[in-house]
Amino acid sequence: MPKLLAVRHAENLRELGGYETKDGRKVAHRKLIRSASINHLDTQDKNYLSEYGIKKVVDFRSLEERNVQPDQEIPEAKNIFLPIFPIKETETASASPKKMMQRMQDGEDALQQMVEVYKHFVTDTHVRGQYRKFFDLVLDNEGTDESLLFHCTAGKDRTGFAAILLLNCLDVDSETIVQDYMATNRYLKKVIQEMYKKAELAGLPAESLHGIEDMMSAKEVYLQTSFEQIKEHYGTVAQFIHEGIGVSAPEIKDLQKIYLL
Repeated sequence: MPKLLAVRHAENLRELGGYETKDGRKVAHRKLIRSASINHLDTQDKNYLSEYGIKKVVDFRSLEERNVQPDQEIPEAKNIFLPIFPIKETETASASPKKMMQRMQDGEDALQQMVEVYKHFVTDTHVRGQYRKFFDLVLDNEGTDESLLFHCTAGKDRTGFAAILLLNCLDVDSETIVQDYMATNRYLKKVIQEMYKKAELAGLPAESLHGIEDMMSAKEVYLQTSFEQIKEHYGTVAQFIHEGIGVSAPEIKDLQKIYLL
């Protein structure tokens, strides 16, 4: 089970450390941390994360999300803005919950919106280029006391796909990778319930309530969408990481040296 970090004012903030690889090694702790938004961190949270070793924070959100809910600065950590989708997001793919809600209110199906997001993770040249930049940052995270935290708004889609790529490079088995992705549902349960209550109080119709679940839940059908695109265009996840993202075999060896025990 993923290790949640002891912060009080952020959701889904957890370690990738501790997962076992196919050859029996383990992903190092205090190196790779995934999270939802960190705009509500208090001083205690920030000091805890600083002492935990966070030296880089990578923000995958859109410019609008970042401006509306700016990250709380963690002492001694560099904050890097790396929006996964183009600044001017297309009409067919946005992982911003606010934009998705707006489109739901305009009659667009939330499930289909999510499917489009997971297609774009594979097919969109800009998106793949941003994940390549993310790998550059991960490869530069060599110090023994340095942790890198990467996040979006829910810590589910843009962040979840990044974790899938990383764990694949670190030779973690596919079942464990899917379990890590699906674990978000446990850690966002309270957030989803609060969104439901607000939506009900606002008088949103039943379809919109179902849409909240589709928008905020990790679902295997979303992953399957990406995997089908990968199979069609690249053959295997390994080939996608190599050809689509541009991570070379020597770089994967470097990642394993940095992150595996």
